Parts: sequence; structure tokens; C-alpha cells
Amino acid sequence: MKKTSSFVYDLVLVIGVTVYLFITGLLLFGEQALPDERTYTPLEMENFSDGWQRVMSDGTRTDIAIPGQYQPEEEAPFVIEKSIDGITRDNAYVSFNTAKQDINAYIGDELRYSYSTQSTRLFGNHSPGIATFIPLYPEDNGQTLRIEFIGHNNYSGVIDRITIGPQAAIFRMVFDGERYVLLLTLFLLVLGIIAFIIGVSVKIAYNKTLPLFFAGWVTICASIWSLAESNCRQFFVPNYSLLSYMTYLSLLMLSFTMALYFDRLQEGRYRFFYMVLGVLDMFVAGLGIILQFANNTDLSGILVYAFISLVITMGGYIVTVIPDIIQGRVKEYIMEFIGILGAMVAGLIQIYVYVTDKPMTMNGMILMLGLLFLIVMSYLRALRDIRNMERNIFAAVQAQDASTAFLTRMSHEMRTPINAILGMNKMILRESKEEKILDYARDVNGAGNYLLGIVNEVLDLAKVTAGKIEIVPDDYDLMDMVRECYSMVRPRAKASRLSFEVDMSDVLPAKLRGDKERIIQVITNLLTNAIKYTPSGRICLSIQGSISGGRLMLKIMVSDTGIGIAKENIPYLFDSFNRVGEFQNYKIEGTGLGLTITKQLIDLMNGEITVESELGKGTTFTVVIPQEIRTVEPCGIFSMGPNGDRRVADRSEVFDVIGRILVVDDVAINLRVFTVLLNNTDIIVDTAISGQEALEKIKRTKYDLIFIDHLMPGMDGLELKDIMGRMDDNLNKDTPLIMQTANAIVGAKEKYEALGFADYIAKPIKEEELRKLLRQYMI
Repeated sequence: MKKTSSFVYDLVLVIGVTVYLFITGLLLFGEQALPDERTYTPLEMENFSDGWQRVMSDGTRTDIAIPGQYQPEEEAPFVIEKSIDGITRDNAYVSFNTAKQDINAYIGDELRYSYSTQSTRLFGNHSPGIATFIPLYPEDNGQTLRIEFIGHNNYSGVIDRITIGPQAAIFRMVFDGERYVLLLTLFLLVLGIIAFIIGVSVKIAYNKTLPLFFAGWVTICASIWSLAESNCRQFFVPNYSLLSYMTYLSLLMLSFTMALYFDRLQEGRYRFFYMVLGVLDMFVAGLGIILQFANNTDLSGILVYAFISLVITMGGYIVTVIPDIIQGRVKEYIMEFIGILGAMVAGLIQIYVYVTDKPMTMNGMILMLGLLFLIVMSYLRALRDIRNMERNIFAAVQAQDASTAFLTRMSHEMRTPINAILGMNKMILRESKEEKILDYARDVNGAGNYLLGIVNEVLDLAKVTAGKIEIVPDDYDLMDMVRECYSMVRPRAKASRLSFEVDMSDVLPAKLRGDKERIIQVITNLLTNAIKYTPSGRICLSIQGSISGGRLMLKIMVSDTGIGIAKENIPYLFDSFNRVGEFQNYKIEGTGLGLTITKQLIDLMNGEITVESELGKGTTFTVVIPQEIRTVEPCGIFSMGPNGDRRVADRSEVFDVIGRILVVDDVAINLRVFTVLLNNTDIIVDTAISGQEALEKIKRTKYDLIFIDHLMPGMDGLELKDIMGRMDDNLNKDTPLIMQTANAIVGAKEKYEALGFADYIAKPIKEEELRKLLRQYMI
């Protein structure tokens, strides 16, 4: 059925295209072969080229044939004249191309018509060529029509065919001579602009530069050249002097854009060669414009250089494409290669026609057809590239989602046993009296926290890469934030026998707004990294700042006296899973993710990070993060207060909360950890190993707080909550529900609050966080 549907679709498409081509062909046939059906005033032009004489400056006259090309006299106009005869109507106009000359037309001694742009053009030495409109009347019969061609350039002495007829017929004659090339040029201009827009859009969306972008640029330049060279230009622009100069400028730009197009097509393999060509092209264009403004020469005088640039650029491509053909790389852009060959052949034919026929205006039909072939081929290639990019992005998104899901799942599975290890080890540290056992327990605690740190780093990297980390600004106390960083890092610095100094400006605003937790993560990552790479000496945390644009540019500097970083390794510091100088530093622990995550977090906060280092002398990381100012009150001098570093030691403390809680988890060891963490308090802990068991206890007992695990077999935490909400005999309808899970994802708290939970706690459960929650919801 699917194959049949596809066949019918393809058949309908082919029939539609065939009908369209048939109608287009029929119209073209009718234009050329069928009689004119228009019944209004005849618009035919009559030949007026016979019977002309050339008048020399000494007064001698000679018969001349028109059209033709003659040697002009130096410092004298080229003059022709003819006796007027047979004018029977008022609406009669003599027309010819001015051949880029100024024109004066006399009937007897009367100046009947004059054309010059000398007073209106900005620069240049001659007027652009146009079709003239010299009016003749019946009373002019018997008079002499005298035409003076004034100007000296490469068209001096060239006389085009002279015709006579109604004014409207002149419009029709000019348009009929160029309507096809004009329509093709406008069509190409639209295609070029669309290609240019597509190229810019793809660059913004995918950060990839399509060859179509430069192909569109080439087409735009060629189309502007064709429009500027058209005889019809005098009908659709008020100042055709400027437009006529676009003829030369667009040709000069054409070779430059072609060089860029070829370079992108060949993926920069021969960039130096094409850049040399591009510089030469720009030099010729700039020289021509300078000479034009200086009024020393005409742009038409450097037209030959534009042609040479085009020929050299095309020849350069032929030379560079030979190794691509030999190496098989041309297959990557075979469609555009064929299109370029077609355009080149058309361009060479166009140049040959211009050089041999020397027309007054260039009919660019040949070149336009070649460029149409090129742009169509480039569009086909671009469509293929965009389709492949979409497929690659879709595959990358799927792979990223799968990777994130895998890491999240692994994080959950690893956090569950880590929760048990750290929780039970906490009890050993609290209850054991044997020093040897305590030493073992401290080692287990250190190893467990190190393993948890690795899990957190890998998960953080996955979340940052997937764009799932959000910066959540909130008001915070700057001094409290610095104290928290100090208390987290000081024990490790002390264990490594390092001096830890804090240099904090006492005039910084006390209250700021930003993502405090992410800034703490950045600072602690840098400080931990400094400790790892500093065998002896000191580490220093400096907190400074400056006001810019109404915001505080918070400047954080972490310096050490460690082993330092080689200059050539600094660019690789922030690469994932990379530790610079790893062979020399193989004994140093870590995944190499800390700095990668730090850099990405700083970027998310619109900050920047720089590094200064010297081997054997130490390293300084400087971070600048913009923060909103919430108060102008200064923070004061840094100190840790009466409690020193305020670490939570392995000791008992007074916990004055009384109540009863229920903990629901499908892992027995997690239930036991929860129980032993609170065994020295007045909290009664009930446990349930499944959702069904929890429902039975909820019916019988009123609890002050209920902790529910998210991922449980059979009935998970969300289903349990829904069932509780529908129970008629639920004694705990108003009891706060806390979600406990190892899925430590960004926005988890908000997610679970939106689902109706009061709060959220991540595994492995930290005793301090647990007690904080109990105080918050049970007092």
C-alpha cells in the first residue's frame, strides 16, 4: 500500500511539472511564432539609417553607412546630418543609442534635443548610453537634421542603428530587445537574495557556512551588472549615471565573490591562493573608485582588468580542482562542480562576444543562463546539506538525550549505595570509640565523598552539555557566600598542609542578586583544583569588584603556588576529560571535568575566565561575573566569626525537634541509614519498604512529615501520592510530603513542588540538610 501511494504521488508530481513546462513552452512559442493581436496604435519603428552624411570640422561631407564605426576627429564632435522628408504626423521621434556620448540635435539652426549628464553625475567623464527621443514634426520636412556626438572614449565614432516612430514604440523596441534577459536577471536576483538569506539563516541556526551563501552573492553581483548594463535602466531609475557605474563595480566584485565561493566550496584547502586573488580584486576595485573620484579616468577604462580578474579566478579554480579530482574530493561537490563548468563556459562566451562585437550595452543573456544553471546546482547541494544537518542534529539530540538519560540513571543507581556507605559510615564515626576503627571510617568517608564528587561532575557535565542547567538568580549575602566557600575548602587545604588566605574587599555591596549556588560551585571547583596541584605553599581566594552599567562586576581570583601550567597547555585547560601535563601529574586524582564545568557555568552567567600561569611558580584564575546590586551597604571585613570555620564535625549536637515521620523506600539499607541518622534525636522514624505498606501505615498513623522515594517498583512515589490524595481514610491529608531521590537534576525542587510535594532532598542524604528540613516543617 505504501509503495502504491508513493508511486501515485510521484506520478502526480511528474504530471504537474510536465504541464507547467508545456504551458511555459507554449507561451514562448506564441511570443515568437504567432501574430501580434494588439489593436491599439501601431507601435512599429521604421528604419531611419539611410541617407546620412558625416560633416567634418572643415565642412566637408561624406556619405556614411549606419550602423558603423568611424575614426573620430581629435578635439571635435562627431557630426552627422540628413535631410528630413516624409514626416506626416506629430508623434514621430528619432531614436538611437547615444554610445555614451553627449548629444545635441538641431533642426536647421534650432536646438531641438540635447542630452548630457555633466551637471547631474557625481563623477566620471562621460554620460551613460541611453535611447534618444528627438521629436520631428510635419513642418520640419525639407529641413536638415544635424546630430553632434560629443565625447571621447572607447565608443567615440560608433553609431548605432537609427529608427523613427511613435514615442511608445521606442519604449517597446527597447523593452522587446531585452525583455527576456531582464526577466531572467530579475529572477536570478531574487534567487541570489534568497540564497544569501538562507546562508545567513543557516549560519545563525547551525553555525555552518553554506557555499550557497557565496553563490547567492555571486548571482547578486552578476544580476546587478546585467540590470545596470540594460538599455531599460533609463525607464526605472531617475539617475542612471550611478546605475551605469554599477556595471563596472559589480563586475569587479564578481571575481572577488567567485574567489570566496570557490574557497568555501573547497573547504579552505587553497585559501591562501584565493585570498591573494581576493586582495588583487579588491585592489583593482579600490583603484578604480579612487581614480573615478579623482576624475582622472573612467571606470570603463579598467573594465579590462575586471575581465582579467574573472579569467584568472576561473583559471585558478580549474588549477585547484585538478588535485580535488585526483583525490576524489570533487565528489563532495559534484553538482556545484558541474554548475561552475556551465557558468564558466557561459562567462567565456560572454567575454568573447563583448570583445569581438563591442556592443554599446551588453546583453547578458548568455552569462545569466550560465549563472542560473550554477545557482540551481548550488540550491540542490544546499538542500542536501541542510537535510543532512537536520538528520545529524536529530541524531545528535537523540544521542545526547540517551546519554543524559543513561548518566542520570547511573547517577541514581550509584547514589543509592553511596547513600548507604556514607550514612552507615557516619554512624561509625559517631559511635565508635576505637581510634583505629575511626581512622578506617575517615578513609571510607573520604573515598565515598570523592566518588560522590565524580558522580556529580559527570552528571553536571551531561546537564550543561544538554542545556539542562539553568541559572536561577536570587538575592544573597556576599559575606555568607564567601564564608561558605571557605568552610567547604579549608579542611582539605589544612589536610594538605597548605595556607589558605582570603582577601576580600570590605567596600563591596553586602547584598547581591545572582545564582549563589553556581558561583559557590565555580569558586570551590577552582579552589579544589588549586589544592590538588599545589604540593606546598599557599592558596588564596581574592574577592574584588567594580561597578559597570549599574551592576557589580564581581571579580574572583584564585591563586596558588603550585606546579603551574605550561604556556602551550593553557588553551586545553577547559577541555572535557583532559588534564594538561597528565603524564607528569598522573598521581593527581580527578576526572579533568572540574574546569570544563566551571567554564560552562561562567559562560551561562555571562561571565568570563582567564588564566595566568608559570611553570614551577603557580597559577592564577580570574573570573568576572556580573551581579545585580541589592544594597549599597558595604559587606565589611571578612571573618569567619566566633565559630571559626563552622565545620560540622563528627559530633553530637542538641536537636530539639520532636515528632514522628514516615520514610518510604524500596531499598532496606536506605531506610536503615535514615533511621540511624536520627537515632540520637527525639524523632520517631517509621519505615515502609513499598508503597502498599506505606498506605497501610498512613491509614493508621498521623505523621508530622512523610519522605517518599521517587523510583520504586510496582508503585512509585508519584503514584503513591496520587492514591493518598484520593483516600477517604487518609489521616495525613495535610502532612507535608518530601520527595527523596537520587535523580539530582536541575529544577528538581520546582518540578516536585509543581507535582504537590512540599520539598525535595537528594541522595546521598546529608545529615545537615535532613535536620534543616525537619526544623523547617516540624517546628
